[in-house]
Amino acid sequence: MSWAVEEWKEGLSTRVLQKIEELESQVDKLKKERQQRQFQLESLEAALQKQKQKVIMAYLTVLLNQSLCSPPPPNPGHLDGRLIMPFA
Repeated sequence: MSWAVEEWKEGLSTRVLQKIEELESQVDKLKKERQQRQFQLESLEAALQKQKQKVIMAYLTVLLNQSLCSPPPPNPGHLDGRLIMPFA
């Protein structure tokens, strides 16, 4: 199969073949670089998600602690023992 892939290069000058080889090498290098950057991006995204979860958990913990340590908020339907009818 590789001979069919290389067949198009037959009859090209040495100078052109060298340039093709340089370009193919550059393509391989760029592919590897792209893979490394993709891995780095995925790692950073995973770390960001983990940090978001930590922040959310810390926030929820603070809210929970506040609700456990403070008296319950007044019932919005009552005011000084009188019932407020919002739609009356």
